[in-house]
Amino acid sequence: MLYEIIKGSKIAEPKITAIVPVYNVISYIDETINSLLNQTLKDIEIILVDDGSTDGSFEKIISYGEKYDNICVAKEPNAGPGMARNNGLSIAKGKYISFVDSDDILPERALEIMYEAAEREQVGIVTGISVSFNNSRSWFIGGHFKKGVFKRGRKTLLQNPEMLYTLGPCNKLYRRDVVQDIRFPDSIKVAEDHPFVIEAYLKSNNIYTVDEIIYNYRAREDVGDISLSQIVTADPYASFKDIVASIKLSDVLFKQYVTNPVALQKIRIDYYDRIIATDIWPAYKGILLNGNAETQTKMFEAFRDLLDSMDFHLFNNLGVFQRLLTFETINRYTFIKETARPSYLRALRLAYEKLDPGSLNKLLTSDFPKEVRAGEKAAKRNSVKPIYNRLVARKLGATIAAGFESVIVQNWKKLVGISRNFYARRIAFPLYKLAKKQRKVVFLTNKHVELSDSFKAVYDELILQKPDYQVVGYLKQPQRTILELLKMYKDIATAEYVFLDDYYRQIYGLTLRKDSEVIQLWHAAGAFKKFGFSSIGYADSNTESFERNAHQNYTKVVVSSSEIVPFYADAFGVDEKNVLPLGVPRTDRFFNEEYKTYIKTVFEGRYPALKNKKVITYAPTFRGGPGERQQFIMNLNIRRLAEQLGDEYVLVLKMHPSVVSGVGIPFDLQEFAFNMSSEDINDVLINTDILITDYSSVVFDFSIMEKPVLFYAYDLENYLGERNFYYDFEEFVPGPIVRTNDEVIRAIKANDFDLDKVRAFKERFFDDLDGNSAERIVKELIK
Repeated sequence: MLYEIIKGSKIAEPKITAIVPVYNVISYIDETINSLLNQTLKDIEIILVDDGSTDGSFEKIISYGEKYDNICVAKEPNAGPGMARNNGLSIAKGKYISFVDSDDILPERALEIMYEAAEREQVGIVTGISVSFNNSRSWFIGGHFKKGVFKRGRKTLLQNPEMLYTLGPCNKLYRRDVVQDIRFPDSIKVAEDHPFVIEAYLKSNNIYTVDEIIYNYRAREDVGDISLSQIVTADPYASFKDIVASIKLSDVLFKQYVTNPVALQKIRIDYYDRIIATDIWPAYKGILLNGNAETQTKMFEAFRDLLDSMDFHLFNNLGVFQRLLTFETINRYTFIKETARPSYLRALRLAYEKLDPGSLNKLLTSDFPKEVRAGEKAAKRNSVKPIYNRLVARKLGATIAAGFESVIVQNWKKLVGISRNFYARRIAFPLYKLAKKQRKVVFLTNKHVELSDSFKAVYDELILQKPDYQVVGYLKQPQRTILELLKMYKDIATAEYVFLDDYYRQIYGLTLRKDSEVIQLWHAAGAFKKFGFSSIGYADSNTESFERNAHQNYTKVVVSSSEIVPFYADAFGVDEKNVLPLGVPRTDRFFNEEYKTYIKTVFEGRYPALKNKKVITYAPTFRGGPGERQQFIMNLNIRRLAEQLGDEYVLVLKMHPSVVSGVGIPFDLQEFAFNMSSEDINDVLINTDILITDYSSVVFDFSIMEKPVLFYAYDLENYLGERNFYYDFEEFVPGPIVRTNDEVIRAIKANDFDLDKVRAFKERFFDDLDGNSAERIVKELIK
């Protein structure tokens, strides 16, 4: 786009060039320019680019240019703020670049603060705190603080994906060599700044955030006088088109700059999640509630195209997009114009085709499971009738429906004397078994609400290797309706393969069909504490009849090595020939160098105190029965460790999932100790230098990386009576055994760990050290 320099600046080597696109802002431009002229930092070049103003704004900035030597004035035909910024970049001479919108205001020290930070930290981009204001008040931007955007310190986009929540160009200072070859797209006016800022983030790869207010965004209040950031509300369809175009441009940049495939997948997930939640969502609601049939049709077609462009893994990590396409739209279905409904149904069908069992289960645990089921039926039948039926039932009123259901259930129990579980298990299930077996794989777990650990790895391989199989998942849910129970037992009764990862009470005592394979992918590697039939007689054990009901259907058990085959055969009461040492799929990531590199980068961004420190992770197992194990009594003295080891180490606490309380970190030690119990255990282990554990099977997983292990067995004798082990504990473990805090500290300081012993331990308990367990399981077992 051609532009004309009306008046150049006379400042030769400015520290900062501030670029201001100007379009019909006669009411605000004085305040903006004066906030720049009054900056405490001197040697600032101000470039004012008029974008075809018709309200006197151009004449106003000319008057400023004539008065001040450091002001440059340029003019272009109306093309939008992106092009005005591009033209300003072509003119700029400063070492650093700042963008300022022509209705906003900078605090007087803003540029000085950012300039000093840029010079001190030697980074490509500096950001700071932004504030919104109008004629009566000012306020912090809640989403920024909620995401931790303005937490002080050094960052990168991959380490700190929360920076995706500040994609406006104006609250930042850019080193000119970072952005001099980057340009704003000239074809869109909403979200046109996203590709520019994203490329600057990725190209710079070092960002510093100051915790001071450096920018004031104006929220205009006059009718007919709105800023570009308010266009989404005023013209949602135009905004929607631009946002979708911006997504496509940004996606190309991620693929261009991010070479680690694991990091690329994760940053795309973070980006799509952010853009859909904060930009598409408001435009979508505007179109849905106020749009005409044509714009609604175009929107749903665009949704389908966007969904079609997403790979399977990307979509199944975008919960907000799944919710939008399912119950959020179904709840507003009456707003969809008649001729637009077929377009919505096409998008809905594709959404349910791509949903994995874990994503579907998460939708079913929302506040609208009936709407989710209605959408599923509509997609399968290619008919909107199930959605109509759900809306009609809802309109009749929950009271009527609940009363009707209550009468049926009460009379059913009185007449038949059975519960819904009894009916589903004892009456329906045997009938379902008479049906023909189907090419179906069923995952059953009460541990997770979504596919994770070994289930996720095996599921991904199933999709690759066996796309002709139907895959169904029944994961952790608070409660299922009678219809959902019937569907679950029908799928179990007709499945060719059933996968478990632990005890699954819903099939206790049932006899599954003889021509189905029931495969136990036990959640723990190796063989440490006794379990199943092997633990009968110890304090923390079940009865023999309980264990028989729990394990009677297993046809195959998958373990990590040949050595432990007899232990698992005994624990589950199966023939040794059916215990197969194929590996533990959730440990495959320990062999993925790209994944490990990415996770280390993420943790450094999430926990900056880990940088340049060695990480000690304390990962004990639980104690006692189900009631006792929720409360963990911490016998590790965090303060003592901080005093003795704090200069070189940090401490991570990773409690067993059964533990829900009893773990606290004193306020003054929160730069030394971190409770990461909510983090994935494998990700924590990847970032661990020394593991402290006790009787946990986590030692098997950790041994794969051949790092030091310390066994803090302060209650060994008690635990022997509670569970006991398959091996002599003191001869078996691949690291020092300590019983007091002082011994823990001495062992870490001495750093006298026998890694050859750890290596031998690893090779003993893993037959195949190749990271291909999931691939092997699907290839060997799904015939």
